[in-house]
Amino acid sequence: MTSAQRPRLVVHIGAMKTGTTYLQNVLAANVDALGALGWYVPKQRRVVQATTEVLALPGVSIANPAADDVPPATASRRWAALVDDLREQAARPGSVGGVVSMEFLSFARQVGARRIVESLADFDVDVVITVRDAMRALPSQWNALTANGFQYTWPEFAVGVRAFMAGTKDPAGRPFRRTQDVPRMVRAWSASVERDRFTTLLVPPPAAGLPRSVLWDRFADVLGVDPARTTTEVEFDNPQLGYGSCELLVRVNAALDATPTPDYRWVLRRLTREHLLDLREGQTRPRNDRPTAVAAADLNARTLTVAGERTVVVGDRSGLPTHVADDLSLDPGDRPRLAPEAEVRDAAHAVLAGAVAIGRDLGVDPAPDGLPSLDGDLDTVVRRVAGVLAATIEARAAQRARREHERAQR
Repeated sequence: MTSAQRPRLVVHIGAMKTGTTYLQNVLAANVDALGALGWYVPKQRRVVQATTEVLALPGVSIANPAADDVPPATASRRWAALVDDLREQAARPGSVGGVVSMEFLSFARQVGARRIVESLADFDVDVVITVRDAMRALPSQWNALTANGFQYTWPEFAVGVRAFMAGTKDPAGRPFRRTQDVPRMVRAWSASVERDRFTTLLVPPPAAGLPRSVLWDRFADVLGVDPARTTTEVEFDNPQLGYGSCELLVRVNAALDATPTPDYRWVLRRLTREHLLDLREGQTRPRNDRPTAVAAADLNARTLTVAGERTVVVGDRSGLPTHVADDLSLDPGDRPRLAPEAEVRDAAHAVLAGAVAIGRDLGVDPAPDGLPSLDGDLDTVVRRVAGVLAATIEARAAQRARREHERAQR
């Protein structure tokens, strides 16, 4: 099959915290509209499962050790099935191609990206990466990490990121390389696709006053689709918590030495949506100190350089500032401030009440002797909340085990 005959496959690789959930929601809302225009959008759950499985292959992701012999991407059963589905849909009359969006793809090593692109040999592959100002992306990434077992405060994460950027490994900043080191991502994927088939979409900053739909307009342009033929009226379900809530979660995670199991994630999702989101408007947001802002500006500069050399950049480059503005609101000193203690205590009350309510919904009372007092020093408060939360997570695990046993008996 010649290049002129091959269908296209647009692969959106992230990065995280750059409007990925928004784009995925718009794609899902426009499955029929895009289908009428020749574009196939597979179910997002299937894409997530396939991506997770292919990245688990030896040497494919930077989250895994490097490997001397990296297997083909089709060694992943789910990835191979997804590619077969894309190929089958692309063979239908009127098809233009397919669209896959999954931010975990940005975790790929260079050899991992090559294996993935090799598995797509029947397509003309276009890669898209969305990029956001690192001064905003870094605290937003920390926010997301806190509900996924992360055990380091925002100041610790900020200092750890700076250490990583300076060439020193720091456990607090380790997630940075995987989730926010955009130059690494661009280098990894650009080794397998030509420059004119790799697009960097810059996310406009709030100060630009542009609607969120601008990001979809730019993505639709990559597809060659008139955005007026699609809808951007979608629900946006990717909540950001207030600073005190996030710090409380970090402290509780450390007290639990939390591993983000499916049961932990299930309970934390409910706590976030049903009990912590209501606190957001009354809480502060994590801010940068000057050294962190300078490091973020340097990351922006390196991102623009690498993206300009290896990709087609779309959007206003000033949205990724390469210098720290004099009027930028920063925390004093050489590390950001912790959240106000009053916010953390408010979040502790919300998590305690929420964990008890969720536990009782699961048929277990995680505080059978009554709600523990949240008086005393903050470490004591955290330990008491963590104990009740642990009981709720255990109740969810027991419920899931019972259901799996019942299904196995049918």
